Formats: sequence, C-alpha cells, structure tokens
Amino acid sequence: MSGSVITVASLKGGSGKTTLAISLAIHWLLHGRRAVLIDTDPRHAIVRLAARHLALGGIEVITDASLEVWQTAKTLAQDHDIVIVDTPSFRSDVTAAGLAVADTILLPLRPSPLDLDLMIDTVHMLRSGIRGWAPSMLCVLTQTVKDSIVVRRMRHDLHEAGIPTLHEEMQMRVAYPTAALQGATPSMLEPRGSAAHNVEAIAGEIESRLQPWRMAA
Repeated sequence: MSGSVITVASLKGGSGKTTLAISLAIHWLLHGRRAVLIDTDPRHAIVRLAARHLALGGIEVITDASLEVWQTAKTLAQDHDIVIVDTPSFRSDVTAAGLAVADTILLPLRPSPLDLDLMIDTVHMLRSGIRGWAPSMLCVLTQTVKDSIVVRRMRHDLHEAGIPTLHEEMQMRVAYPTAALQGATPSMLEPRGSAAHNVEAIAGEIESRLQPWRMAA
C-alpha cells in the first residue's frame, strides 16, 4: 500500500506555504512517519533551509521543478508514509503537475479579503476543471490572530462557498522564523512550546479528515 501525497499550494506569495509544508513534514517525521519533502520552487526555499545548521532534522528533501514531479511523488509514495509537495504558485505548470498527483491539497490562506476571493474562484475552477479528478481540498488559515473579526468573517465566507476549512489555524508566532534561521521548525527546537502544539493540532486534524489516511505498511 502506498503512502499519501499532500500538495501544498498557495494562491499568492506570503501565505506561509513553505512554513506549513516543512512544519507538517518534520512533525510527522518526529512521530515516526517516513516523510519526504519535494521542493518544486525554482527559488529552492526548502533546499536552502536544509542547508542551514540543523538541516531540517535530516528529513529527506528531493528537488524536482519539472513537469514530471507527479511521477517523482508517485514513486516516493511507494516507500514513504507521506510525501509533501511544496509548489511555486497556481500560475505554474509544475504546480499543476503537483496537484494532479495529490491525494489531498492544502490551501494556506492568510487573513486577507482579496486572498479569500481569489481562493474561492480558484477552488471553483479546480473542481470543474478535470472530470473524474476529485482530491480532498482543505483550507488552512495561516498567520492568524485567534478569533479576530477578519478570521471569523473569512470562515463564514469559506463555509458559504463550500470550502472545507480546518478548525485549527497556523497562528502568527515568532517561533517559526526564529527556528528557520537555524534550519529548523518549532517542533524541533521547542517540542512543548505553543507553536509545536499548534502544528501538532493541525496535523492531527488533517489525519482525521483524510479518508482514508493512507500510510504505507
């Protein structure tokens, strides 16, 4: 049985996409999962982080910015529990290849009405684009202040648009960029800290929502 492929895709820069991807991958790695990251971004953000002092905990990082990334992910899923694909942007053919192989698509969304409108339009486009292709799509609110007026309104609009949204949010915390300076995540540096608990809650909710949550035997 093959593992799950999760593609993380953002509508525009600054959504916290790469932070979400590495945080989840390392959380699962630290909890005994065979996790691997695929860096498809031409800027090689994950590769650069892995070159820093703590090397992202030694997690396996594959670089593939080609249109064959779907095949790379499919092959890696044969002997990994989870494959996380970090993509450049929705305007990239490489992102389309990463979306095509995904069991689940995570859509990070920062608290911005303009980003929200773009997400709703894009999800509708994805849902109507390819007949017979129906991966799970989950919105993850990022860089949030818990229970802010903007977040509450965005949750309402996402619900009205029929876009599944995690209850857990990736809240704005200085722990993420601080850890990145060392090539790490909060789960590595402060496993009992608030940011690490936040990531754990997000990961747990993703696992509970995946039907089935496929893990390699």
